[in-house]
Amino acid sequence: MAAIAGEHRCVHCLVFTDDLTADHVFPKSWYPNSTGSAVQRWTAPSCPDCNRKLGELEKDLLMRMALCVDPKSESASGLADKVFRSLGLDVQGLTPEEAGHRDRLLTKIRSELMPRSQVAGRPGAIPGLGPPEGTPVTWSIPIPWAGLAIITEKIARGCEYKLRQRFLETPYGIRTWISEKHEVPEPYASKSQLFDFGPGCSVRRLFATEDPRIALYWISVWNALHLGARIDLENELKSRDTAQRRVEGLQPEETRSAMRISSYLREH
Repeated sequence: MAAIAGEHRCVHCLVFTDDLTADHVFPKSWYPNSTGSAVQRWTAPSCPDCNRKLGELEKDLLMRMALCVDPKSESASGLADKVFRSLGLDVQGLTPEEAGHRDRLLTKIRSELMPRSQVAGRPGAIPGLGPPEGTPVTWSIPIPWAGLAIITEKIARGCEYKLRQRFLETPYGIRTWISEKHEVPEPYASKSQLFDFGPGCSVRRLFATEDPRIALYWISVWNALHLGARIDLENELKSRDTAQRRVEGLQPEETRSAMRISSYLREH
């Protein structure tokens, strides 16, 4: 975590502090090996707690999502290998302490796997994550939507700071979603700004002319996972909430060993 100078507020929890770090807007651990050195890697001011907790969440999600994308894709180059190393697979020269840590992590991931037959046909599959069409599948792994929602919001908050030097606060709020397709419909596509974060990773922003603080975001990850965020007046967002379909998926009692989201991130 690099220190950041000249700022006094965390872009995530909005606390005022002189103890700030530089948080990568697009998760640092999610950049594939194919990302060129010239690719922009934006950062935003973050308190150490938010930076650490979000970084842990990003790595936890990567651990699971990288198992659900095509490892041969340029957009996901090296991600699976990174995860396998963190699980202690095909790694030499580890200290006993480090080997024990990775073995416990591997045991944890294995405990989360569910037979594909147990979840096939049920709601909750995340669009874009999974093997290519027609590939035989034996296992599935639960990925919490709450975690993806938190990271989507984190990216949007960071972009607002980077592009407008803005902290997202009352009376504005944010809502997030997952899209099934990468395409952004017209007239949004031609009127929005596109920012490239390397192969398969991009952020598109569209703002309202009557209020530039109202914005839509389309976020593509590894050209597989497509996330969205809407920043608007909280009252307007609440009026839309009633019309939104509730996210469906596995219930907590069905995924007792699955990844959990820290209460710190849920509260902030």
